[in-house]
Amino acid sequence: MKTIDWDSLTFANNYVFQEVLKNKKLCKYLIERILHIQIKDIRYLIAERHINSARISSKSIRLDVYVENQEGTVLDIEMQVTGDNSTVYSDKDETTVIKGLPLRTRYYQSLISMDMLKQGMKYRELRKSYVIFICTFDPFGKGLPMYHFTYRCKEDNTLEMGDLTENIYLNARAADKAKDTALADFLCYVISGKAGSEFTQAIDAETKRVTNDEDWRERYVTWEMDLKIIQEDAEKKGEKKKALAIAKSLKEKGKLSDSEIAEVTALPLCEVAAL
Repeated sequence: MKTIDWDSLTFANNYVFQEVLKNKKLCKYLIERILHIQIKDIRYLIAERHINSARISSKSIRLDVYVENQEGTVLDIEMQVTGDNSTVYSDKDETTVIKGLPLRTRYYQSLISMDMLKQGMKYRELRKSYVIFICTFDPFGKGLPMYHFTYRCKEDNTLEMGDLTENIYLNARAADKAKDTALADFLCYVISGKAGSEFTQAIDAETKRVTNDEDWRERYVTWEMDLKIIQEDAEKKGEKKKALAIAKSLKEKGKLSDSEIAEVTALPLCEVAAL
């Protein structure tokens, strides 16, 4: 396994971000700056929580920072980074990630709602939920520091549907355009690592504390190894799927025997015979 340069890990690293925002004071203040509200307290709904769909075949998700305030509003906050600096999208370019973000948001909201609505509860018991993505790229290409989405009527843009869901994308590349100076400084810190305000200095100090903690480093190494295993497993499944497709095509053409197809595709003879 490659040697980890601990000094190069910044707040924008997904795993560092998760750990730093376990600091309730910092997490609470960040939420207040993004939503422009005052909240009394937050509670964590299990760090790195996995939420599973009621359908067995459906995909599960890991929510990075999943919290609830005293009013019962649920918020999922995630760092979205691409390329070599990402622990989630290291194999994907910005275009691929950007294309999938709105659908990712849609899926998060649906599963958050399912998690919120326990069996026997009424729809009216659903509470407000936010999905907040802090991006080191411009997710919609309009140069805005924040993209804030709610469902609105196409025929009357002043009419909101009122489903209690909101999706927010922060664009760190447009930090200089943010009207809120505290939020502007935060976005600047995300993209540059330069702390200006008292808040970002506190985040920077917590980032340094986290990345120098031996227990955290051990968990990070384990996490990276787990990710590598998952990625390798996915690659093997992809290769197997391609091999099966090729074998099926060859078998339909009828020019090769099962044993010859097995040799060409490196598949077990029994699997080729079963096609």
